[in-house]
Amino acid sequence: MVTKKELIAEIKSLKKELKSVNKQIKSKEYGISWLDVPEIFEEECQSKIPVLKEVKEKTIKNNDGKPTHILIEGENYHSLTCLKQTHKEKIDLIYIDPPYNTGSEKFRYKDKRILKKFPDRTLIPKDNPLKHSDWLSFMGKRLELAHKLLKSDGVIFISINYEQYAYLKLLCDKIFLESNYLTTFTVKVRHEDRILKGDRDFHETTEQILMYRKSDDFKTIKRLLDNSSVAKYVYQIEELIHHPEKITLGNKEVEVFRPDEYKIIKTDPSKDNLQKINIRGSLKEGNTSGRFQMKYLEERNHLFNYLYKVPKMGDDQFGFRYFLTRASESHTNGFYFQGVPQSKKNTKEDPYANFLDFEDAFNNVGYEGGVEFRNGKKPVDLIKYLINIGSLKKDALILDFFAGSGSTAQAVIELNHIDNGTRQAIICTNNESDIAAEVTYPRIKNVINGYKRIKSQKETLFELNLNPYNLKNSNVIPDAIAEFDSEKFRKRYDEIKQEVRKDKFIISGIIKKKEKIPGLGNSLIYYQTDFSVKSK
Repeated sequence: MVTKKELIAEIKSLKKELKSVNKQIKSKEYGISWLDVPEIFEEECQSKIPVLKEVKEKTIKNNDGKPTHILIEGENYHSLTCLKQTHKEKIDLIYIDPPYNTGSEKFRYKDKRILKKFPDRTLIPKDNPLKHSDWLSFMGKRLELAHKLLKSDGVIFISINYEQYAYLKLLCDKIFLESNYLTTFTVKVRHEDRILKGDRDFHETTEQILMYRKSDDFKTIKRLLDNSSVAKYVYQIEELIHHPEKITLGNKEVEVFRPDEYKIIKTDPSKDNLQKINIRGSLKEGNTSGRFQMKYLEERNHLFNYLYKVPKMGDDQFGFRYFLTRASESHTNGFYFQGVPQSKKNTKEDPYANFLDFEDAFNNVGYEGGVEFRNGKKPVDLIKYLINIGSLKKDALILDFFAGSGSTAQAVIELNHIDNGTRQAIICTNNESDIAAEVTYPRIKNVINGYKRIKSQKETLFELNLNPYNLKNSNVIPDAIAEFDSEKFRKRYDEIKQEVRKDKFIISGIIKKKEKIPGLGNSLIYYQTDFSVKSK
């Protein structure tokens, strides 16, 4: 029985703790703050060390020379703690799809983490952001560990919805630093007419994915586009007089052609022709031609359709540049004509857009991997896309510590099959509602060994935005058709389908309903978290 002296000591200790916590809560500072909400595992970690124990009967071994992946069953904080000992600063890319804190009872994680009372048991006001402390505390502990696992050039993607986006963004700014924030992808996940809950003020059709790097050692990957087209080079200029007027602009002697002293001819595209460029917006100060126009020719813009030939300007075969004033009072800007730059490369880099349309993939996600998992499952094609823009390494080490149904593992295995990579997946999940035993493990086993499909499956093999650069003078599409219509892919798919959809050329592999999907090989080691007593 507890003595009076012990009770008094306990009360004094609690009052001291309460005073400290309330001071922490009520002090004002810029940024995000939350209560550190204890979890059960923290008591266990005081006297025990989490370790990994191999479950040999669930290990899948194939001597096929392909990667061995890792599945860890257990509380993901324990899993991350173990990985900190074995994989500190070794992970190239992390993708996680944590619980969104919606309160869904069907979700297999604890999905409702709302704090209702202050430590002194007084109610937290309805709109007080500290209500989110449980979820932020839960996420913060895990992201701190994840940060330690990433390589200096590593990157993390985090799926989230609008309810927690703002809080998660501030949390990640705190852990990864605001300077390492790269972008937020807005992902279309359902059609605007597919209403899930009619009682909401607005219909949510998108979710978000936050992207952070570990440090500036990470270099942003850009799309490589065909730049060999000369489709815009369709102009020739014929000078109709031999001795035009000459004026000095800056240090250049410029020839001036009045409207009847030259002719502009539009003809078939050729590398020997000129491209006509409108001098507007940022272009006015963005290059040498724009700056010359603004400094010397803008004041002559009242002379309509005058042509100026400026020597020693431009990186093309001509050694001069033509400038054309506006055509009338109703027009605002002038133009310049340039030839094909001599430094022009056949490819160019363009940044990826941060809007992703995966509506079709989300509509067909239900049976991917041969397991049914209807709440929170992410399409394999989405994760493959993120891996491709997060790392160029074909031997990347990829971690998902909210593995759920195992989509990330399937994405890694499929991506290796497509490009002959050797990426390795490490995925961690608890076993709430038997998710590890009934969903995650069976799915990975299916992907490795093969399984019967109860619904037709489409896997995206290749996609390309349709634009003039990609449609003209390009071998990208013919090369892709030749690659994916080969015997290697014919063995896996019943049909290789080519289609144009939403301004994209897409090649997909189709596996028909009730047909067995061939396994892709690879191996798997299955671990469970366990504990070792700390030595005194």
